[in-house]
Amino acid sequence: MNSTTLAPRAGAVPEPLVDIASISSRLFWLVRNSMSGAAAGLHLPATVFTRFSDAVAARDAIDQTPPLLDHPQGLCRLRDDVIVDGVGPGRVNWIHPSGDVRVELARHPGSAEFYPAAAIRQAVAPGPRFEHEVVPIGLREANLVVERLHRRLGKVQGHKFAVGLRRVADQELDGVAVCARPVARHLDDGLTAEVRRVAVDPSVTNGCTKLLGAIAKAASAMGYRRLVTYTAEGEGGASLYAAGWDPIGRSAGGHWGSAGRPRKAGPEEGRKVVWAKVLRGEERER
Repeated sequence: MNSTTLAPRAGAVPEPLVDIASISSRLFWLVRNSMSGAAAGLHLPATVFTRFSDAVAARDAIDQTPPLLDHPQGLCRLRDDVIVDGVGPGRVNWIHPSGDVRVELARHPGSAEFYPAAAIRQAVAPGPRFEHEVVPIGLREANLVVERLHRRLGKVQGHKFAVGLRRVADQELDGVAVCARPVARHLDDGLTAEVRRVAVDPSVTNGCTKLLGAIAKAASAMGYRRLVTYTAEGEGGASLYAAGWDPIGRSAGGHWGSAGRPRKAGPEEGRKVVWAKVLRGEERER
């Protein structure tokens, strides 16, 4: 090879790094399927990147895309345990609309890589799927589910009403949503309610969207004009989008403590994304 082959163009920033994982994984599946006579049916992800910056830009674009709950080809679901052929077992933590699947491998917890659909050879059979009905519930019952299922936050101190996803077969609750008065004083006008908690078992398909829809119907029937809620920065908000909510800004991220009354910062503090859903009497903002 000529010594100038890899030299950068004049004025360009040298970028000798190559996305080796991207190239090697695609070559692996190409060779494997060619040997088995299935090359014609091979579905490769979009591009083999030869510049590190291109790979990073593509990864950032993927990470900003809301994940799907179910694979477009019915291959797996979000949070399913799968086996990546030739690599090992892992758990699906992202499904891209293109069909690519991001898997957190059991041997490398905390890290994840994208694999084409052809790589997911065996999915562990999912757990039993139950039929659910939306029912009104009390705060005490809702808080028990919140403490069991919510990733970050604990029980709610007060509420206006709450709904739950109850199994028809055994009456167990697999999800809850709690609505309360707005924490922000300027929103506490008697016509606005805040969705304070939504907690759903990951095995329930579209559980968050169903609960958000039920909350909206109940709040509208009670005379509320709008709903608000908050998500941590970095959360995708796919269920909120699906239920017709819109992001309208970011909170100031204040702290409840003061010099005269110091308090330890809790998980509910810090900057958050503010979401709203108009129920009646206003045009929906875009």
